Amino acid sequence: MALDARRPAPQPGTATGPDPEHDRLHAAAVAAQQAVAAPVETHTLPAAPGAGEGHQAYVVARSLASHATGKPLVVMDAPYDLTLLDRELRRHRNTPLTGCLGTRSMCVIDPVLLHRRLNRTSAAPAQCRGLAALCDHYGVPAPADSAPEGAAAATLALARALGRHFAPQLAGLTPPALHTLQAIWFAAEARGPGAWFTSGTRKPADHIWPLRPMTAA
Repeated sequence: MALDARRPAPQPGTATGPDPEHDRLHAAAVAAQQAVAAPVETHTLPAAPGAGEGHQAYVVARSLASHATGKPLVVMDAPYDLTLLDRELRRHRNTPLTGCLGTRSMCVIDPVLLHRRLNRTSAAPAQCRGLAALCDHYGVPAPADSAPEGAAAATLALARALGRHFAPQLAGLTPPALHTLQAIWFAAEARGPGAWFTSGTRKPADHIWPLRPMTAA
């Protein structure tokens, strides 16, 4: 899955960086692959004219519910994209992402988190986190532009490349087990030694992966 988000006009004095609590969904795409050697099917999820705000987020959520049934959902920087999708659904449809998924549970693979935790070599600098940089690092064709269709397909290919590259570390892990392990890694990073110095500015939900829960303002 890949999302393209936009920020409404910021208020004076507010931060301008990515913020899933306030950004708005602009475009989205989902790439599905039934098996390793199967062709990749890319589904663009455009906003329907006249459908009203929040319709596109609902279409994305329903697409995830249909395509991710029993299969891993690959999302770059999952806490941002999934939280953004959840907040758009709550804002315009008065329902959370989990409500749209029904009884289906998400099994997420986050290439950014896998790279950060598994690649400890000097050839993998910390700033190598964006999709294009990670694709280049692991020998995956990067998307030709920023459109979500190419990003979704490249993200899926990147996840497979990471699986091959780190096969010894990931051997024997089922997708649900890997999902749980990523949540543990993320929480450990958030609660690591550096968190002590920023404890006054961190929110209680900052250690939750892959979807940040709602917190009181």
